[in-house]
Amino acid sequence: MAPTEKNTGFTKLKDIHKRFDGIYFRTDISRYVVYIIVSMILGVLAGLAAIAFHYLVNQTRLFFQPKHFTALFHITDYYIVLVPVIGGLITAFLTKLFPKVASERGVVSTTRAIIVNKGFIPLKVTLFHFFSSIISIGTGAPLGPEGPVAKAGSGIGSLISQIFHFSRSDMMMFSAAGGGAAISAVFNAPITGVFFGIEVILLNDLKNRALSSLIIACVFADVISRAVLGSESIFHIPPYKINSINDYPFFLLLGVVAGFVSIFYIWLKQWFKTFIQNQLKIRNEFLKILPVTAVFGVILIFYYQMFGIGYDTLNDVFNNRIPFLNIVIFLVLQVVFLALFLSAGAYGGTYTPSISIGVFLGFSFATLMNIIFHMSLDPITFALVGMGGVLAGFNSIPLTAIVLVFEVTNDYKFILPLMLVSVISYIVTMYYTKMNVHSLELLHMGVDVTKRGEIDLLSKIRVKELMKTDFDQVNYNMIFRDLLKVLIDAKYGDVFVIDNQKKLAGIISLKDVREALVDKELVDLLIAGDLTMPVPTVLEDDPVSIAIRKIEKYNIENVPVVKSETDRTIVGILTHHDIMQAYNKLIKNWETNEYLMNY
Repeated sequence: MAPTEKNTGFTKLKDIHKRFDGIYFRTDISRYVVYIIVSMILGVLAGLAAIAFHYLVNQTRLFFQPKHFTALFHITDYYIVLVPVIGGLITAFLTKLFPKVASERGVVSTTRAIIVNKGFIPLKVTLFHFFSSIISIGTGAPLGPEGPVAKAGSGIGSLISQIFHFSRSDMMMFSAAGGGAAISAVFNAPITGVFFGIEVILLNDLKNRALSSLIIACVFADVISRAVLGSESIFHIPPYKINSINDYPFFLLLGVVAGFVSIFYIWLKQWFKTFIQNQLKIRNEFLKILPVTAVFGVILIFYYQMFGIGYDTLNDVFNNRIPFLNIVIFLVLQVVFLALFLSAGAYGGTYTPSISIGVFLGFSFATLMNIIFHMSLDPITFALVGMGGVLAGFNSIPLTAIVLVFEVTNDYKFILPLMLVSVISYIVTMYYTKMNVHSLELLHMGVDVTKRGEIDLLSKIRVKELMKTDFDQVNYNMIFRDLLKVLIDAKYGDVFVIDNQKKLAGIISLKDVREALVDKELVDLLIAGDLTMPVPTVLEDDPVSIAIRKIEKYNIENVPVVKSETDRTIVGILTHHDIMQAYNKLIKNWETNEYLMNY
């Protein structure tokens, strides 16, 4: 049989790998030299990706600015209402066009790719989120560049590993290093890039072999970024003061407040998502995002400072050029619209918005304390430490938050209150969430990272890929003698019971009818409803890992698949046997290169 194009490509990659391995990996020293060189190249490429993202976002934002746009098309400044809507239309179109790729959102999807897919990130995923985020942020969405940039850096690391056909452990290493390097470049903060890689991508695995590559890549990414974009700080902070030890109770209180704001954001984001999907039952991507962008566009008429990343607005806050009431309004709007945009399907990160919210919160907090208690707290100091508090709370990254604020301000004087506020906010948030937000999101994806060393391969597949539709079901009122005939002939050993509205009522198996078979008089009185046992259910789009947990917890062989949590109409059956077959196949692919090539 003639080789297919795909098989030919696979053979060529294997030949490249053999030559590469034979020439460069003959000794340990040559292997380490190659790793260092690749890490340096990765850092340069990740830095260039961050620069390109920064340039394209800036050009998109400048194009849609009122002065430019009104002069270009001779229209009024009120056109700004349409700008976020235009961005929403484009992003919704892209999401509808590429739904599977679009679902790989946020930094947490990169972490999942490293844990579950051994660092394999398809190029189309990298490119999609790179450009879709430019559209969202460039047209005004209050989101940050760090998520898509980190994904781009990890994607570059994965691509390099695919080109040279590195091992899976090497691919994991370079994918993690690329993500940290990109963060290093976008913030001009190499230490932050390292801590980001440790806390977010590697989930605090300090023993991971990727650390050396991560550090080298972050250094070179930052060098490239500074060479092109310069070393000037993004913030212009006037002189400020930390009065005395008497300020520390208020720093402690600010940490608690930042934690509560973080909890509110996490709850609000989940509430919006649930409300849109379950209450309003909106599945259309356009209907999700367009109302949000339209309302945001109206807000921009009155508060244009909310447009985009907003570093200029933060500098105005630091230099006391914005009224106090407006700062409070910005605080509320930023939290609400950050949650709304992410829930509605926009693309972007949360780090930069967290910094903005932290500035607004810290400045407002100090000002209110001065008004209420006649204190002399410096609002600028509290705005600076507030950045770390909210950044740590929103994203569960206390160390990264401390280092990032320190590096972007180039100021060490407020490091002690910064550390205090960041850690207190993180602790308060963790008390509510019980685990960091990245681990929580991974858990929702079916990946349990609390058990070190265990990887949930079944999270890679969805229930609808394995479920069968030829299940047996009976009505709730069926008499026992007829039910017994159905049970004996049941294909999967269980029979689902439905009510008169054809909704799932429960399940019956042969082991549930043993007692009834003993008493012949009882047989004539029973109906299916008398023997029905409650049963857990799963949805078509659930990871199979959720189904296997329910099967093990309730000691059942089969689990019914229903339309939704509220609509218990049965659409299929998922059997323990089929799950085990799928798992064994995944294990086999995991142990061969086929896993990487056929993703």
